[in-house]
Amino acid sequence: MKKWSRVVPMLLLSLSLLATGCQNSSSTQTGSESQNQGNENKEFTLEWMAHPNYSLSASDVPRAEYLKGVVEEFEKENPSVNIKSSTLASTNSDESMAKLYEQASSGRAPDMAMIDGYMIDRFKDYLQPLDTYLEKAGIKEEDLFPFVQDVVKGEDGKIYALYFSTDVRVMFYRKDLIPNPPKTFDELLKIGEQVKSQGFDALLLPGGRGEGAMTTSLWPQFWSQGGELVDEQGNPNFGEGDNKTKMLNVFNFYKQAIASEVVPKRVSSYTRENDMNGEVSTGKVAMFFGGNWQVENMKQILPKEEFEKWAIAPIPTSNANDKALTTAGGWSFGVFTDDPEKQEAAVNFLLKAYFGDEGMAKWNSIAGSLPTRKSVYDSEHYQRNEFSPTFKEYLDTMAKVRPSAGSYGKVTQALQVALSEVTSGTKTPEAALDEAWIVVNKK
Repeated sequence: MKKWSRVVPMLLLSLSLLATGCQNSSSTQTGSESQNQGNENKEFTLEWMAHPNYSLSASDVPRAEYLKGVVEEFEKENPSVNIKSSTLASTNSDESMAKLYEQASSGRAPDMAMIDGYMIDRFKDYLQPLDTYLEKAGIKEEDLFPFVQDVVKGEDGKIYALYFSTDVRVMFYRKDLIPNPPKTFDELLKIGEQVKSQGFDALLLPGGRGEGAMTTSLWPQFWSQGGELVDEQGNPNFGEGDNKTKMLNVFNFYKQAIASEVVPKRVSSYTRENDMNGEVSTGKVAMFFGGNWQVENMKQILPKEEFEKWAIAPIPTSNANDKALTTAGGWSFGVFTDDPEKQEAAVNFLLKAYFGDEGMAKWNSIAGSLPTRKSVYDSEHYQRNEFSPTFKEYLDTMAKVRPSAGSYGKVTQALQVALSEVTSGTKTPEAALDEAWIVVNKK
């Protein structure tokens, strides 16, 4: 494992502190009771870099106030630690992760920084293993959802990131119109025809040039067939062999759904799940593919009696033999510093703010995201909604993350164009997919 270098004086200072028996005690739940006893006069700065919306700079007042309170309390409990807050280079994940990787690979990464969940694997050579700290905090690996375990663990079996929030994609449907939700593409088309004849928009989905269209309207349907976007070496392979057939199955379904008007052609301009919220508020939508966070949106835009008509189900698959899968997203924190004292302080801070029992419950309640630890769903501090148990079930049994391969950026961009061409009717599924395949293979 590569380790980014430290100046000799700091290393000697750290070793000296350890030799004198200086250590932090951590709470079994949050690590918030950690105290630098006997070390009050030896202050150090702990660099904390987060996405703007997950930092003291958050425009959402409850988020900012929560984090401000955490920082103040942590510094009071740990008088030798000064938290230095900064934000990622951009709110755009690709841009911010590229910059962070540049910093990590050149030895300039902050002590701890946020990493987009699916990109953790790219940073593992520069991250510190955290198993010892999690064990001390009483957090067990099996409490993490399976997809989280897969992402945070290195080849050595150790945990290299604190994946603290997530989300999940589902099909929302009106149970007063559709008693039994469709499970396959054919069932969806059949039911869609029925509700369309009653004057409803049968199915809405993000079908344009945006990442939301991929994570909600393409990856789950492709993955459910066993499709893979890249091979074990990280090279794109969606456009050849069985993977091509599976991708065409999805594209042909959308072609048929658009032609029959089960899906309106205007979805080709929807790039995000929230683009559909306004139409859902009209009461004229029967089904839509969306994300868990839209539950709270729906509660705000719909009268109570209208909201109660809605239920959720897995996103339909190509055929009945497929295993329904869904996309999980979310964010994590990694610890870059190789200074043992800073490592412990960083983990204790992250436990308190985001990953401990209370921290994860409170943060995800405020942010409207989902916990990545199963036990947190039962926490008194977590604000559940009607669908929380089902979201938890889907995360436990169906969730998959995007590939961390460096080629993913080209793959998603090319397929965003291809999907929008299919939903807008400007290209056939075959032509759109062939063009996407050519684009990703250009040198």
